Amino acid sequence: MQKNVSLAAYNTFRFSYQAEYFAVAETLESLKVLLAWANRLDIKVTIIGGGSNLLISNDISGLVIINRLAGMKAREHLGDLVSFTVAAGETWHNVVEHAIEQEWYGIENLALIPGTIGAAPVQNIGAYGVEIKDVLARVQVIDQTTGDVYWVNARDCGFAYRDSHFKGKWKNKLIITSVELTLKKHADLLLSYGGLANRVEGEPSLKKVFETVCKVRQEKLPNPSELANAGSFFKNPIVSSEQHDELKKRFPNLVSFPFESGFKLAAGWLIDQAGWKGKKYQGVGVYDKQALVLVNYSEENAAPLMVLEAQIKESILDLYGVELEREPVEFPVLVNNPASELSFKVDGEA
Repeated sequence: MQKNVSLAAYNTFRFSYQAEYFAVAETLESLKVLLAWANRLDIKVTIIGGGSNLLISNDISGLVIINRLAGMKAREHLGDLVSFTVAAGETWHNVVEHAIEQEWYGIENLALIPGTIGAAPVQNIGAYGVEIKDVLARVQVIDQTTGDVYWVNARDCGFAYRDSHFKGKWKNKLIITSVELTLKKHADLLLSYGGLANRVEGEPSLKKVFETVCKVRQEKLPNPSELANAGSFFKNPIVSSEQHDELKKRFPNLVSFPFESGFKLAAGWLIDQAGWKGKKYQGVGVYDKQALVLVNYSEENAAPLMVLEAQIKESILDLYGVELEREPVEFPVLVNNPASELSFKVDGEA
């Protein structure tokens, strides 16, 4: 247990806010002990995995626990199915790599998504037409108050687009400690989303799809270890068919995909067409290769980034009548948004 520890190394934006109390949990037993300590002193607990889908916007009071629970095991069933159980602190991409090595199908489209597997169900991570809910069997959790450990079936987790009960009613109540995936030894490859089929060279295979996804992501997205960022900063907005038709008339090249009863718009395209790609404000900016990604060049606090976020949202709302929603989870939520106190010039640097 440490006190007043900088969290710069534990979030991929590298914002240098402090944790009042800080600890790393490498086993389930150590996590139980830490939670019991916090409960006994009535101290709030914040869990951080890889810190890659996280926006820390202020110092965090209470106890910050870094989830480093490790371990993988698999159980092959009769037929094609494989139950793959992974501890929450394992790096997601390492899990995907292991599945590819074993020739297990189901998560190849989700390669190179940063973060830990424990964070994956929280956000219901997805890419190229696949979401983790499509392969998730169940989730092991620990109750923050009681310390009870039990399994929750995937169907009960309230999964939606980049959402789950772990972001809603279970937030600050349940902590994911392990995840069980159901993969397949034989399956059809999903290549219909995002032009993936056109990028795979030769006859598609499990390994080729994995390698292609990695290549595409490396071309478009900055490596957080080289340029601080949290990946996609905005969700792709979902609009009704009527609003989609109106937008299509005004913007014939609009990038969109059918989704449930409406359409999902490509947020990156909206932001790019609005002229934001490559824009900078103080020490932050919009990545010059992918407008969906906000990057931190030199700032130690989140205020400039939140100003930039607010101005992008306002711009997209004015131009398209579409509201953008942030994808990274914010800790802690600020009462006063700094965007209300600072100004930004849309046509250049402020």
